[in-house]
Amino acid sequence: MDDNTDFRDVWLETVTIGGFRVWHIIAAVLGILMGIMIMVCCCIRFRIPRTKQEIEADYQRKQITKKFREKLQQIKNSEMDDMDLQKVCVRIQSDLLNLQASVESMNEKQNVKFKI
Repeated sequence: MDDNTDFRDVWLETVTIGGFRVWHIIAAVLGILMGIMIMVCCCIRFRIPRTKQEIEADYQRKQITKKFREKLQQIKNSEMDDMDLQKVCVRIQSDLLNLQASVESMNEKQNVKFKI
């Protein structure tokens, strides 16, 4: 048994590159890998929504952003020269109000047809 134990310890003490022992190299590689992992975890912010409300709010934000992009695509390039965010929001809001008014008037017309 002593010979077997000595053999296990001997390979760790074998001198390799530049006078370093095997266990020196293993420790250095593990230290470097751990340092890289710590740097990545500290520098990059990993955030997972924690509540159902946050997940639903993120989904709503994505839907609103998608609809906003679609409305922006409908604005002509020549009109975009003097636009800023506030003007675009006012324009989109007025388009939405006009659409709602037309839908309400169509509903009223259909209600009148059904009453007769």
